Amino acid sequence: MAYKFKNRLFALLTAAAMTLCTPSVFAEEQTTAPQPAEDPMEKVESYSNYMQKNMIKAYAHTIADNYYYGITDEELLFSVICNTIDNGSFDINSAIEAMINRLDDKHAAFYTPEEYKAMTEDISGEFSGIGVVITQNDNGVVVLSVYDGSPSAKAGIAEGDYIIGVNGTSTEGMTTADVRSLVVGETGSDVEIELRRGDTTFKTVCTRAPVTVKHTETKMLSDEIGYLKLTEFSKNSPDEVQAYVDELQKNRVKKLVLDLRNNPGGDLDAALAIANIFISAGKLGELRYKDSDANKFVYSTNYNAPKLKIAVLVNENSASASEFLSMAFQGRGAAEIIGTKTYGKGSMQVLSRLLTGAGMKYTFGEFYSVKGDRINTIGITPDIAVENDSVKVDESAFEKIDFDKVEEGTSGGKMTLALEQRLNALGYFDEEPDETFNESTAAAVRSMQMRLGYDASGIPGFYEYLYLNDISYDFYKTKDNQLAKATEYLENLK
Repeated sequence: MAYKFKNRLFALLTAAAMTLCTPSVFAEEQTTAPQPAEDPMEKVESYSNYMQKNMIKAYAHTIADNYYYGITDEELLFSVICNTIDNGSFDINSAIEAMINRLDDKHAAFYTPEEYKAMTEDISGEFSGIGVVITQNDNGVVVLSVYDGSPSAKAGIAEGDYIIGVNGTSTEGMTTADVRSLVVGETGSDVEIELRRGDTTFKTVCTRAPVTVKHTETKMLSDEIGYLKLTEFSKNSPDEVQAYVDELQKNRVKKLVLDLRNNPGGDLDAALAIANIFISAGKLGELRYKDSDANKFVYSTNYNAPKLKIAVLVNENSASASEFLSMAFQGRGAAEIIGTKTYGKGSMQVLSRLLTGAGMKYTFGEFYSVKGDRINTIGITPDIAVENDSVKVDESAFEKIDFDKVEEGTSGGKMTLALEQRLNALGYFDEEPDETFNESTAAAVRSMQMRLGYDASGIPGFYEYLYLNDISYDFYKTKDNQLAKATEYLENLK
């Protein structure tokens, strides 16, 4: 969200530069007695320290002026002094990191130049990695979504898996930024990921590749109900959403499931723009800042919003911008919110690049509902509470795959049963597995092939069977009661 900060950094830097270069200094030197020659490097070092100190003061003032929960310049600078004494070193990056740590804000962070670069690559939508969206909760770093055709999809990583190790390094106590810095790397290089799924742990190897971030998944649940899954909010998200809404209107579809489950948030401006697509003109919520005079209501200006009947799916991993959007829907009665209580991150952070190439992030505000209800630390209670079921599948009961009969994979029999059992456990095949290879089987195979980045022929081959056979860990099948409830709710609306 655009916001004008009270940043005196430029002024301080300019003043410092003018002081160092003012002619009066040289005039004064000419009137004094000759002095022994100075080491030029000492002067450079002195000026460098002078500039660093002034830059640190400027950053401290900027943070103190805008940090939502309140702190003083003096408190921040004292943390720098303590850090310098403890570590015996002084530089801008370590000073900023000390100030960010002093905030004691779990949503504040300091990023090294390498981490900041990786983060901005994510924002741009292209990077070299394994193709997962991750977040942090009380149990560790969890996979929220896996991009179709990505290295992680090919390696069998799934939503809900916890990343507990990377290349032999435990991720215990790490932030998502820490884990991401370990996972991204040079295209073509391998990275070993250790995961926890239910009560089972296992390792898999991913070959890093260029990943293009896709923020939406769409399909038709029936002739009259569309489905839009939004995985995160980026600058491109509103355009992607608008394109799908246009498609629904063109086909005269008037019902939509908007899936915000496992959406960690992102660009709040994008969430506001998406709310403006769906919700008719009027108040959507309130943004509150440290300076209460800057508080403001935000509005939809759309007088021609599509007359869609909408069910919004949320869960405990729906956070930040996804909570803002859900809040806006709920506050205006524009959709039914279905699922479990959301995460409770109703705060807004600013991400800034430092002159050193590093970055910092801290909280500068919170958003509230149209009724003045606080979201931060509380979350959003759905209109219809529904839990999903996680069912452990006994893999030992699966029919064995006979690789001598792979070429007969579409002819039915035991091979088809073995195929459908595994596709069912992975969530691709919704019917009861049997020995008949039909269009439903082919559709499930195509879904898996697209996810793995294979040719989506619908005909399973050697590599498909090899992939399914190599899955040696326990299957946990999710029974999606939430989606079923949303579909039922919309079907019953006239």
